[in-house]
Amino acid sequence: MSQMRSFVEPSGSNSAGRGVVERQSFLYEDYMVGEGIPIYEGGGFRDVRDLSLGSWHRRGGNGAFLAIDQLAHVLGLYVIEVPPDKSLNLEHHVFEEKFLVLEGSGTTEIYGTAFKSFLWNKGALFAIPLNVTYKLKNTGSKPALLLSANTAPSIINAYDRDFAFSCDYKFVTRYDEEDDYFAPSLNTIATPELGRAMWQTNFIPDIINCELPLDNVRSPGYRRIELPHMAGSNFWGFVGEYPSGRYAKAHYHGPGAVLVCVKGKGYTYTWPSSIGMTPWKDGKQDLVERIDYVAGGMVAAAPGSGDWFHQHFSTGQEPMRMVVFHGFTGGPYRNFGGRSRRGKSVAGKELGEGGNAISYKLEDPFIREEYEQILERDGVHVDMPEPR
Repeated sequence: MSQMRSFVEPSGSNSAGRGVVERQSFLYEDYMVGEGIPIYEGGGFRDVRDLSLGSWHRRGGNGAFLAIDQLAHVLGLYVIEVPPDKSLNLEHHVFEEKFLVLEGSGTTEIYGTAFKSFLWNKGALFAIPLNVTYKLKNTGSKPALLLSANTAPSIINAYDRDFAFSCDYKFVTRYDEEDDYFAPSLNTIATPELGRAMWQTNFIPDIINCELPLDNVRSPGYRRIELPHMAGSNFWGFVGEYPSGRYAKAHYHGPGAVLVCVKGKGYTYTWPSSIGMTPWKDGKQDLVERIDYVAGGMVAAAPGSGDWFHQHFSTGQEPMRMVVFHGFTGGPYRNFGGRSRRGKSVAGKELGEGGNAISYKLEDPFIREEYEQILERDGVHVDMPEPR
């Protein structure tokens, strides 16, 4: 917190204060600084594997925090490297956490009344039960690199760092040490909110290459699976895949979601919904942000406050697959329902149908023209449906 100043009452009809907000840091931001590793800021990263890491003494490896625009108070992100044939230090915390293995192989060891462990390789996605003591171990001859997405900001900002890492409460309703807790379970069921595809599992061995159910919402051929309650959490996420030669319909919502590319390559456009559906046509293209990425890269779906349009483009010869982490903000459907919506969700619907997506017919002409030029340059077949 900045140094406190004495309040000076305004004179006459003048207003109190300076009229300009002096931003104060969140406790989570102070925590990141105190860990002594690099902090990378921005709307996204082409490939987090290219980032330089620093020695993370408390964890026993190398790491870096990723502070995606406007999300440091909602979603915690970091990358951590486990040295070859070494283990990180023991860890436990009262925030929810998921790990995506970007490189390498190893085991996760869970300590409790019964010791448990499971193996992971590149492409694995798993969740840590709330407040258990665990350790990440590299079993290979090369460094293992993992990406963590977690709800640490919500917990540390609400309480403090010491509570987040020192609480000894056992959440037996989240983890009761059953034998098959980390056994993969990819039985596809329907989500209760919208009837889209969902898995209830705590461990997925290969999120890069596993088969995803057909969804078709964001584009024809789009595949998607929801992962709403890994390790009993309220930390929502999903995996989506765009076919080669296609891109998503632009849609808007508030901040909270980060997309991690795990296969293929592409780019994302984001812009404030307040400037309309056709920013290039309306001469407002300078307000549009673009992030390019390959496998290992990430982007914030909506980097600013308020509602932002965002649109994702697959540009490689193979499909583009994204793992989406959504911070602890009440879930993906928090804006649906209430007095104005009468409890009915319109997620995935287009504008004009009560939804939040722009149809291909109404989108800015620049979007498709540029996309076709990029794919022609790179020798990728354009496979877009006719606008309608």
